[in-house]
Amino acid sequence: MKLNLSRREFHLTAAHMLLASSAGGALLGGAGPVFAQSSRAVKLGTFGAIDAQNYIRAKNLAPKTFGQGVGSDFVTVRAGSEVISAMAGGSLDMCNIGSSPMMVGYANGLKASMVYVYKNIVDSECLVVQGNSGITTVAGLKGKKIGLPFNTSVHFAAVAALKFAGLGLADVQLINMRADQIASAWQRREIDASYIWVPVLPRLTDDGGKIIFKTGDLNRQSLLIFDGLLVRDEFKRKSPDLVLAFLKDYEQIARGFKQDPKDVVDTMTKFLNVDEATVMRSLNTFYPVPASEQLSSRWMGKPGEKDTGVLKTLRTQAQFLFESGQITVMPEDVGGLVDSSFVAKMVA
Repeated sequence: MKLNLSRREFHLTAAHMLLASSAGGALLGGAGPVFAQSSRAVKLGTFGAIDAQNYIRAKNLAPKTFGQGVGSDFVTVRAGSEVISAMAGGSLDMCNIGSSPMMVGYANGLKASMVYVYKNIVDSECLVVQGNSGITTVAGLKGKKIGLPFNTSVHFAAVAALKFAGLGLADVQLINMRADQIASAWQRREIDASYIWVPVLPRLTDDGGKIIFKTGDLNRQSLLIFDGLLVRDEFKRKSPDLVLAFLKDYEQIARGFKQDPKDVVDTMTKFLNVDEATVMRSLNTFYPVPASEQLSSRWMGKPGEKDTGVLKTLRTQAQFLFESGQITVMPEDVGGLVDSSFVAKMVA
C-alpha cells in the first residue's frame, strides 16, 4: 500500500550514485551540509530520484527557494520507513512519501502531517502477468502466485484490485519480494504475476509481460493512490514560510517537468548519471495535482473538510493496515494526518 518520478524510481541505484557524487548532500545518518552560519535550516528528503528535491539540488536553487541565509540539507532516504524514523528523530523536516508508510507513522504517534499531494499514481505501478499465461483479467489470477513488496502502495492496490474482482487473499498466493528480487524471479518463471512500479515494471513487460491492471484504475472505485509531502509538525509550526516556499516552487517545477522535459532531461541525466530514456519514462508516469484541484473535495479539500477523497483513501488504508497486522491500533481519526491549510494559502 504505500507516491520516483516516484519516490521509488532509482531509489536503489541512484542512492549509491549519490554516495559517490561530489554534489554533496546527506545520507540518512550522515553529517550533511547544513550551513553553520544559518539561523534557520531545512532538512529536505529525497529518494535519490528524478524529483523536485533533486532538481533543486542539481540546479543549486535552494537559496532561491528558501531565501538567502537559510541552510539546506538534502537527506537521501531509501524507503518510507526511513522517512518515518528520520522525522521521529528530528533529522528530517520534509519529504515525499507513500500514504501507506505515512499512515503507519501516524498510527504509531509520529508528529507529522501531509500538507500536499505530491503526485497521483496512475500508471507507474501496474499488475503484470506472464505473457504466455492466458490471463487477461484480475479475476483470472485465482490460484496464481503474485510477487510484490509488502507494506507498500502496490500491496494495498493489489488487495483492492483483487477485492473488486471478487477475489480474496485465500484465492491467490501473494509472495513478499523486494523490488530488486522480482525481475529475476520473473525470468525464472517462479511467479505468475507481479504488482510493481517503474523501473522494475518495464523489465517485466520487455520480457513478455502483459499489463492487466493499473493503479489508476482504482480511481473508478473512488480510491486514490498517491504520494504526499509529509512535514514534521514542529518544523511546520516554527517555519511555515519555508514549507509554503517549497510548495510554491514544487508546483512550478512539477509544471516544468511536464511542459519542458528537455531541461529536466539535461539536468537529471547529468546529476543522476542515468540515460535519457530513463528520465523520460519517469516524466511520462509523473502526474502532479495542481493546488487548485487539491483544494477540491476529490483530493484534500478545504481545511476542516471531513469527506474528501484523500481522507477516504487513508481510512481505507488504515483499515487494511490494521487487518493485516501492520499497525496494532486503528486510528480514531485520520483527519489529524491531513493539513490543507498550505494548499489554501497557495490558491488564495
